[in-house]
Amino acid sequence: MAEDLRVLRGKKGMTLAQLASKTGISIQALQTYETGAQIIPYGDLKRLAKALYVEEWDINPRSTLPPPGTEPPSEDKEEAQPARKDKKPPKEKKEKKEPRVSPPARESQIKHLLQLAAHFEIDRSALEAEIGKPLEALTQLEARHWNSHFSQRIAETKPPKPAIDRRRAHLPEGVDGFEMRYLDEVKEAGDVLTFTLFDRTTVAGQLVGYGAYNITIRQGDGTEVSLNKLAIAYYRRAGGGT
Repeated sequence: MAEDLRVLRGKKGMTLAQLASKTGISIQALQTYETGAQIIPYGDLKRLAKALYVEEWDINPRSTLPPPGTEPPSEDKEEAQPARKDKKPPKEKKEKKEPRVSPPARESQIKHLLQLAAHFEIDRSALEAEIGKPLEALTQLEARHWNSHFSQRIAETKPPKPAIDRRRAHLPEGVDGFEMRYLDEVKEAGDVLTFTLFDRTTVAGQLVGYGAYNITIRQGDGTEVSLNKLAIAYYRRAGGGT
C-alpha cells in the first residue's frame, strides 16, 4: 500500500534536510510534496525511493493533506542568527503561483493502465488498492505515472533476446558457421571433395584450406589448386552428401 512521503520519511527517522541532501531535491519542493500541494514527478519519485530504501510504488505520488493543527516541518530551518547592524532588510517575497491542477485522467489512460496491470494478473480492485484511490479519481499526471510504472515493470521482466545463430553468410563468397564446421570436419577426416563448377567441369582433391573467397585442395598427383568460390556450383564429399 502506497504511503505519503512525510509518513515514510518519519518511519526512516530522516529530516527534510537529510532527505534533500540524499536526493538533490530542494527542501521547498519536498515540503510541497509532503503537504500534497504538488504531485511528485516520476524522476523525483525514483530518487526519493532510492534514498528511503523503498520501491517507487510504495510512495503515494500525491500526499494527503496533513491532519488539522499539524505544523509544517521546521527541523530543517536554519537557526535564527543575531541581527547584524549592516544587514539589509529582507526583500519582499513574491507570491508563489498556485501549482496547476492536473485534469482528470482520460478514459484511454485508464484502459491502458488496466491492460498493463493485467500482464501481472492484477485486477481492477487490486490495482486501485495498490494506487490508493479509485481509477476514476486519478488525474492525467497520475495516470501517466502509473502507466509508465507498469510499462517499466513489464520491460524488466522480459527475458533477454537470444543471440542470432546465422546459418548462412550475408554474402555468397562469405564463410558461415555451417560451412565452416562442415569443411573443418572434412579436412580433419582427410576426405576427398568433388567440386562441380558452373562451366560443368569437375575437380576433386583433399581439402587443404579455405577462406572467404577461395577453397584450396590437393589433387591426387600432389598439385594444389585454389578454386574461386564464385565459380563453384556445388561440392560433394566422396561417398557422402554435399
